[in-house]
Amino acid sequence: MNPSSLLLAAAMVALYVFLWIGAPILLLSWLRSRRQEAIQRQIALTDAIDARLGPIVSPVVTKPLWGPWRVRIAMPLTRPVPVGRILAITHGVLSGIDRGNPGRYRIVLTPKERHHREGRIWRYTLNVQR
Repeated sequence: MNPSSLLLAAAMVALYVFLWIGAPILLLSWLRSRRQEAIQRQIALTDAIDARLGPIVSPVVTKPLWGPWRVRIAMPLTRPVPVGRILAITHGVLSGIDRGNPGRYRIVLTPKERHHREGRIWRYTLNVQR
């Protein structure tokens, strides 16, 4: 065998080992760091809202593969004062975390559901006051 074919075979073995062992490890590490960052943002946001208004909502922070951060908050949308305060707190916290790139997040407000227990059946109704 000539040296170039040995070198090519060694490179192919190294590439094969990386693709089957190294790449999944790197992918899992990347996914774990994204999840940890989302958890840290969610904790910071929940703590800030809890410190200023009490435990009235629990936001869920996620990061899609493409696009900005997404904050999903279920709250009673019929009361504008708490909604405005929560939006201001959310903007302040997320802008403080992203000093280099403020404003790259999307807030999704959903109506808060009330749970009524009737026997063994949970019934979900929207709390809408007119």
